[in-house]
Amino acid sequence: MELETGQATVMEIKKENVRELSQLLKTIIFKDFGTLHPYDSGLKITVDDGACQQANAYLSSSFFSSFLVREEDINLKVPMKTLYEVLSIPEGHSNSVKFSYCGMFEPLKLMIEEAESDGCVIRAKINCALPEQDLDFEFQDTNVLATYMLRTQVLKEIFKDFDDSCKTVKMQFTKTALCFTTNGEVSIPSRSVQMETVKCTEEVAFSYILSLLQRMNLAINLASKVVIRVDERGVLCCQFTIDHGEDRKSYIEFLTVPTQEENDD
Repeated sequence: MELETGQATVMEIKKENVRELSQLLKTIIFKDFGTLHPYDSGLKITVDDGACQQANAYLSSSFFSSFLVREEDINLKVPMKTLYEVLSIPEGHSNSVKFSYCGMFEPLKLMIEEAESDGCVIRAKINCALPEQDLDFEFQDTNVLATYMLRTQVLKEIFKDFDDSCKTVKMQFTKTALCFTTNGEVSIPSRSVQMETVKCTEEVAFSYILSLLQRMNLAINLASKVVIRVDERGVLCCQFTIDHGEDRKSYIEFLTVPTQEENDD
């Protein structure tokens, strides 16, 4: 397909209900720039701080109204806050956004149609850059020591009660409970109705910077379930499931390294 300029597109994505997309983007915007990775079966959006944490949003092609990618290895470095602000312009749920991209050095083009405003159309061009190498945490299933699947409601309550005067949170991964310690300690027993599955091959404890964990708050509020895993190095992987109804799901993942003090113990 071609745009009005006659340029052929290498990517075209359309999404009804723009708010649903903007809410997902908001959960991972903790840095100015992120990378869009469109591929045949969906869209991956990555944001990292270059050192300690990475967030990934996984949106399957079924999340979108139409999804077409004509080239492999498309990677776009985009200003995430700008993208979010454009998507936040329309109000309500009766609107749609179309993304189009014509290839390297071309801008990402957005066209938003607002059905509730007599068909008002918003057009935007967002300049893209060549992405830098994403952080690779080398998180492998074979190195995972503990896995917990639980409902996010209990995690929401625990995170809300964290003492902001503490710089770190100690997490203990055991067969009987998942424990969080700041000035006090709170645990989620493996027998809790909030806990769905527990698999622990080795009981370990690691500490994490509180401000990094708090970046997950928006994802916790939006998700219904979370899978928490930790590997032998203490890298924490939290994958949140967002249910959109009609068997449509998206996933938000945070990878976080432990504090250096814990590594030195």
